[in-house]
Amino acid sequence: GPVETFCNMLDDWQITQVDYDLTEQAWQYAKDNGFFAMIIPKQYGGLDFSAYAHSEVVMKIGTRSGSAAVTVMVPNSLGPGKLLMTYGTEEQKDYYLPRLAKGIDIPCFGLTSPDAGSDASSMPDTGVVCYGSYEGEDNVLGIRLNWQKRYITLAPVATLLGIAFKLHDPDRLLSEQTERGITLALIKRDTPGVEIGRRHFPLNQAFMNGPIRGRDVFIPLSSIIGGEDYIGKGWSMLMECLGDGRAISLPALGTAAGKMACKYTGA
Repeated sequence: GPVETFCNMLDDWQITQVDYDLTEQAWQYAKDNGFFAMIIPKQYGGLDFSAYAHSEVVMKIGTRSGSAAVTVMVPNSLGPGKLLMTYGTEEQKDYYLPRLAKGIDIPCFGLTSPDAGSDASSMPDTGVVCYGSYEGEDNVLGIRLNWQKRYITLAPVATLLGIAFKLHDPDRLLSEQTERGITLALIKRDTPGVEIGRRHFPLNQAFMNGPIRGRDVFIPLSSIIGGEDYIGKGWSMLMECLGDGRAISLPALGTAAGKMACKYTGA
């Protein structure tokens, strides 16, 4: 069905050597047919696929184009969707999940830092609790963020950024505790201070990948995934939800690569 149709749209040589991208038709087909919403529940417009179905789809696409398989894989494993489904407030789920399911928003998640890799405990990215202005409203209690992330898949085309950072509350605006720990937040691409850097081109694979930076980016507390109750719980959230990428998506890609190697060697 849709997977076969999508695969027939993919010419890996054209993608990796000429266009360095999927065709506009392939991007739109993936959005319209739920390829970015395989794990999102049907009540939000997703396909509600099992882990096995998700794996089979990624593996099939991977035998046609690794770039396309990674493009489909990330929103279903490493992106904000899984975090929202598991920890998001009802308001966050009701707003973001339908937009992700329809491809209105393209997500990415920023954990990897230039000098810390994916070690969340060592990342230098920070957020400070303070008052600021947000979308025309003044005196909003929120967080001023500064971050630098790299090798973030889908970052060049993302409209919704998930960011991991260490939260500090030096003025004790939330509690007497000043060091609040690793926290996760959702940030719209057009928020002032957000910068999408020059695209990476890793190993001639044309999936969208690049750095993202934030300088004095102010967001309200409602942007924290799960709300204030999940301040400082980012480590456990990451360990639980990012495991899908390690246990489902990446093995599917590995199997696809093995199939391709056998095919080309045989030929």
